[in-house]
Amino acid sequence: MTNKILVTGATGTIGKAVIKSLKAKQASFVAGVREKETAKDKLYGADLVKFDFSDASTFEEATTDIDRVFLLGPPLVLNLVELLTPFIDFLKRKKIMKVVYLSALGLEHVKELPFHSILEKKLSDEGFDFTILKLSFFAQNFKTYDWENITQRNITYAPAGKGKVGFVDVSDVGEVAATVLTSEGHARKTYVLKGPELLSYFDAANILSDVTGKKIIYPNPGGEEYTGALKAAGVPDFVAPLYDQCVFFDR
Repeated sequence: MTNKILVTGATGTIGKAVIKSLKAKQASFVAGVREKETAKDKLYGADLVKFDFSDASTFEEATTDIDRVFLLGPPLVLNLVELLTPFIDFLKRKKIMKVVYLSALGLEHVKELPFHSILEKKLSDEGFDFTILKLSFFAQNFKTYDWENITQRNITYAPAGKGKVGFVDVSDVGEVAATVLTSEGHARKTYVLKGPELLSYFDAANILSDVTGKKIIYPNPGGEEYTGALKAAGVPDFVAPLYDQCVFFDR
């Protein structure tokens, strides 16, 4: 065994956190990226290899000497099953069976978006030595998706009601993924990753107020209002209703 890891989705928020943790553990890995030249300054000096889920010609070189894979599909892709299946089939043919798959907590209850459930079942049915990481909402979402609301409108915006969620920090996700990838005992297990404290968006607004020194409020929009706001901003139609359907919140 080479104990060498391929990290897919390497240039994203989670991928970069995984790479940072792998480097701290002095693990042997390569980062799969679509454009090596544009990615080299983003990835902490990691070894890069060209990789694209939609281009099967990149699979062989990307998996040279690899025996385990961090599998992270691109976000906001409805045809994720069709996109990832050829690579999963390739891994099986090449007998690379250790896969750590990044999933989402609660999405299995959203009937319109079954892709994670389908892919998790495929890894199980095909005999992979898989580990599933089911993630709660990211603390980083307040910056990634809510930054303009917070900094320009003094609000944080989601149809969560009084429900609470354990926001998880992406650095913790990276540490868990790196640990699973570099140690044994995690085969065919599912780990739920969430923060240590359940917080409502009202709680989050108070914390943001303390941090920013400005009064941040949570207007508690309804699902229809939220969907309309996202659609007006150009967000894909299938994304807008997710908050209103998901079970991440105990409302």
